[in-house]
Amino acid sequence: AQGDVLPGMRRRHLEYGDYALPFAKAHGHFVSKTLKPLVDRLFETGGTNFAIGSSMGGQASLNLVLEYPDLFDGCGCLSPFFSPSTIGRVKDALNNPEHRQKLASKRIYMDIGGDMQETTVPIFDIFDHITEKHAWNPGYFWLDTSLQAAVVEMRDLF
Repeated sequence: AQGDVLPGMRRRHLEYGDYALPFAKAHGHFVSKTLKPLVDRLFETGGTNFAIGSSMGGQASLNLVLEYPDLFDGCGCLSPFFSPSTIGRVKDALNNPEHRQKLASKRIYMDIGGDMQETTVPIFDIFDHITEKHAWNPGYFWLDTSLQAAVVEMRDLF
């Protein structure tokens, strides 16, 4: 597909994905060291900076806070995808007293868009299917069953 680095390998999966990959590190470096200073010069940011993203962008936003804690005051992770390696990075940071102290000062917002009080929602909810346009909408089922476990684990870590 258009935008694939290799067939079936989306560029955004490399840039927003596992921070051990050089593509993700390069993306984080670009956002922190090139884009952020440009935004700071062009706009009155007031010295408080947050990263926000959805899906893999939520993971990328959290990685910015983990990697550049002196540049970012927090992040917003909307319907985030958190890979096992990102959960591992957070665990490692929380086990390091210096990193734990830096993380304690950060504001981290996570919102999966589903019902976080329930483990899953039914695969078929009539209210998700009452229009022709949305006759088949597995959205909440997919969110809750595919993303929620990692979001709950991340929430519990913080």
